[in-house]
Amino acid sequence: MQPTCSIVCTTYNHAKFASLSLASIFKQDYPNIEIVIVDDGSTDGNVDVIRETLKSSPFPYVLIAQDNTGNIPMNVNRGIAAATGDYISFLSLDDIIFEDAISSKMEIVKNRPDTVFVANTCNTEINDAGATTKVMFKSPLYEVDVPNVEFLLETEYEKIGTFYLQAVIIKADAIRAFGGMDEDISGDDLILRTKLFKYMIAHGTRNFALIHELALAYRKHDANLHKNVWNQIKTVADWHARYFPDRPFPGTGRSWVKMFVNRSLKAGDKHAIQKARDYSPVLADIIDQHLRSWKCKMRVFKNVVKSAFANVRNVGKTP
Repeated sequence: MQPTCSIVCTTYNHAKFASLSLASIFKQDYPNIEIVIVDDGSTDGNVDVIRETLKSSPFPYVLIAQDNTGNIPMNVNRGIAAATGDYISFLSLDDIIFEDAISSKMEIVKNRPDTVFVANTCNTEINDAGATTKVMFKSPLYEVDVPNVEFLLETEYEKIGTFYLQAVIIKADAIRAFGGMDEDISGDDLILRTKLFKYMIAHGTRNFALIHELALAYRKHDANLHKNVWNQIKTVADWHARYFPDRPFPGTGRSWVKMFVNRSLKAGDKHAIQKARDYSPVLADIIDQHLRSWKCKMRVFKNVVKSAFANVRNVGKTP
């Protein structure tokens, strides 16, 4: 009998998208699939949509409809705990997986049963309306000859990202062995990948596979970019402190901090900058260095001049 793959789906207020997302699971050409859904207290009728859609599911399923926690890692862990499959995959119920997303990976583990995970290195991006906004987003591992797990961990550190977790398959016993997500900090994908790589290195379970083909349509929602950057920075600060405390803050993370400071200065939001400084000594040091830089001082000066000219133009316009 072929091994079972449990697809753990997390969802919150996805009533507009859940039916299409589930339909993409129903169309999978791999026969042994289990669907585990964790709804985090949706308020838009999402659970009703899911229940109605599941009536036509060709696969067994579990639906956990809980009160809102706002804790995505905790919700993922609850899905993992409820899953019974040999392998676990992940999907947010606003994204869509392609027909062979699971079978293409299970074929690999069939021939190499010691494979810990199989992941895609690229994906399509779609918007809220379902239109394609990017035919192929390429991860840092796209068409790269990855020699070992140490390379994966180093890429994760340097690039703060290796591949999307959606549509990946991972051995269930491996996920449970390293404890799944960290529920006390954000950054579900980043944390789980880092824990996975560290676990594989520590236990000598080094076999994995990467597929350089599309399997996922990732939905990018309209959102406040300024807010998203701050959330990313907080995640990276927590992740760095826990998993790489003896290494410098990665260059990619530093660039995000500088971008956040520049945007905050342009918006006149000094409170946001102080909030970031107070969050972490490491962030405070990066921010202070940037604020002292000549390039940042010139940016501040230009913003002041632009503001002054704008005020001059507005003089006399108000009756």
